[in-house]
Amino acid sequence: MFVMKSMEMSDDEKLDTIQPIAMPSKPDYPYGLRITLCDAELEKLGVDESEAEVGGVIHGHFLGRITSVSRDEGQDNKRVRIEVQIEDLAVESEDEENEDD
Repeated sequence: MFVMKSMEMSDDEKLDTIQPIAMPSKPDYPYGLRITLCDAELEKLGVDESEAEVGGVIHGHFLGRITSVSRDEGQDNKRVRIEVQIEDLAVESEDEENEDD
């Protein structure tokens, strides 16, 4: 079983964080804990993009909040882009697991 740990930064960490671009307010989560899923990834994962909405929560071995959904329905194709902010994360060493096998 995975134990989820909150990735939210403390107030002190927010003040001390270095951001790649100037930001008027400090983010709650570290830069780099955001992923983007596009058409190919959503299809591989079997995700129904029509149900994606900002503020929704998805679960991998992390919990992430959907922060952006973009849909571009062109003449010949439909493209989707979903951005997710990872909020809680659990990891384990695959090396240790493979050594046990």
